[in-house]
Amino acid sequence: MIGTVRAAGATAHLAADSVTRIRGDRTVLNGISLTVSAGERLGLIGDNGVGKSTLLRVLAGLDAPDGGLVRAGLGGGTPGYLSQEPDLPAEWDLARCLAEARRELDRIAGRMHEVELLMSAADEADLAALLDEYAVLQEDFEARDGWRFEARAFEVFQALGLHRLPSDRLAGQLSGGERARLGLALLVLQGPPALLLDEPTNHLDDEAVEWLAGWLREFRGPCLIASHDRDLLDGAVTGLLDLDGPRGSVVRYGGTYRDYAAAQAAARRRWEADYENWTESLAAARLRLNRSDRAAGHYRPPRDNAKMNYDLRGAGAQAAVARTARAAKEEIRRLELQAVPRPPAPLSFTAVGLADRAARGAEEAGQEAGPLIELRDVRTAQGIRLPELALTGTDRLVVAGPNGAGKSTLLRVLAGELEPAAGTVATRPGVRVGHLPQESDYPAGRVPLLRTYAQAVAATEDEAAEQLLELGLFRPADLQVPVGALSAGQRRRLDLARLVAMRPHVLLLDEPTNHLSLPLIEDLQTALDEFPGPVVTVTHDRRMRRSAGRTLMLERD
Repeated sequence: MIGTVRAAGATAHLAADSVTRIRGDRTVLNGISLTVSAGERLGLIGDNGVGKSTLLRVLAGLDAPDGGLVRAGLGGGTPGYLSQEPDLPAEWDLARCLAEARRELDRIAGRMHEVELLMSAADEADLAALLDEYAVLQEDFEARDGWRFEARAFEVFQALGLHRLPSDRLAGQLSGGERARLGLALLVLQGPPALLLDEPTNHLDDEAVEWLAGWLREFRGPCLIASHDRDLLDGAVTGLLDLDGPRGSVVRYGGTYRDYAAAQAAARRRWEADYENWTESLAAARLRLNRSDRAAGHYRPPRDNAKMNYDLRGAGAQAAVARTARAAKEEIRRLELQAVPRPPAPLSFTAVGLADRAARGAEEAGQEAGPLIELRDVRTAQGIRLPELALTGTDRLVVAGPNGAGKSTLLRVLAGELEPAAGTVATRPGVRVGHLPQESDYPAGRVPLLRTYAQAVAATEDEAAEQLLELGLFRPADLQVPVGALSAGQRRRLDLARLVAMRPHVLLLDEPTNHLSLPLIEDLQTALDEFPGPVVTVTHDRRMRRSAGRTLMLERD
């Protein structure tokens, strides 16, 4: 394993105390408190827009909190921060980037040389202090594996697929993926005492992700990683911090993502059971009260002179009924004071909704044999060449290939949105093809989400609201949010809702996990596993790729 960095002592840590961060009229972070200690590698999770990237920037010192304090006990060092899109000066070549990565090493080495000269001429009174300083400098230099910088640089560049780039290549000439990998490589080589990583596996292939996970497991400083990569969260972290806790709190979970998912599922089951028990108890108490009220009428004393006929048995029965009624009222009052709220409809792409609708659609289309979509001798202007491709039954196909190979273009051809330059695309009559693009355009105006969805699916607003809430993708309060004000995650959920509403027979999904929370990604994958028609996916999500039956590899022409 490439040299790792020791933390600045066993007490090294990063901490936030009641940190608040306001952006415009929105409170992004509200009183967040957390501590990441030496040796801890914590995954930072939560829904999109909850403030993960903002928190990392605040901890890195790039953004000042509007309230609260940030503490970094790193022996005078600063944490290493990796953004989703590293900001590298376009005019820097790779050689200059590497020089910047070793700048702190050069500073330490330079000071070591100065101290050596001072020690050679120092008297006994000054020598002890100089020796102490030199020991600290040497420990820091060795902890950063400074003697092997050039060898480590080659190893890191090779692991991240950068070793074939010429040293005079400018950062501005790199692709987005190359810039992201270069930013990660430079951070590794700097050897910071702590790490703050924002989606570090973006643009990494499987081998590079495995390398990164191994490197992180060897890292000894505090480490906080915002990631949607379930494999990374299972293979590299010691715990998780969920920013979606009650009332904006941070909830800490020990173990890996798999442990977290199990704990979340168990908590949800307990909540649902508690709610079911509460509703049953309340209904039973109300039934007892209703029966008592009806029974009381049978035992009321006569109002005329025949009161002598009202014997002691009737009076005793009435008293018993009254006691039952009082007990029922008291039980109802207690239950209402201790009400268990209904578990909110999870923001999830429910498998039942998708599978049921798709199954109904499949019945309408019939179950004839043969492909639903078939391509023959297709060639596109973008360079795709496919002799043949047939989608039948429950095919699961992942389209893979480098950026620019035409993966998104192929989905558009399959969807009938783009005519090929040559060849034929045949879709069985009556088959509805659902295409989820990477990004969808929505108007920036004040039209509410509900009206936008209703217009898209040709439904009344009452029907649209029922559909959206049934799917569990939105809460009632979300439905009147202007579509132009939706977060990226909310827009993605709206895309999914529209896809479900069309009751497709075939699904074509372009990076379907983009902007989705981890629980929603899990529910989406379950939904796709149960979908009864063909699914063609372009995705960087490794677990979703592994669920495919076959892979179609595209190469640049």
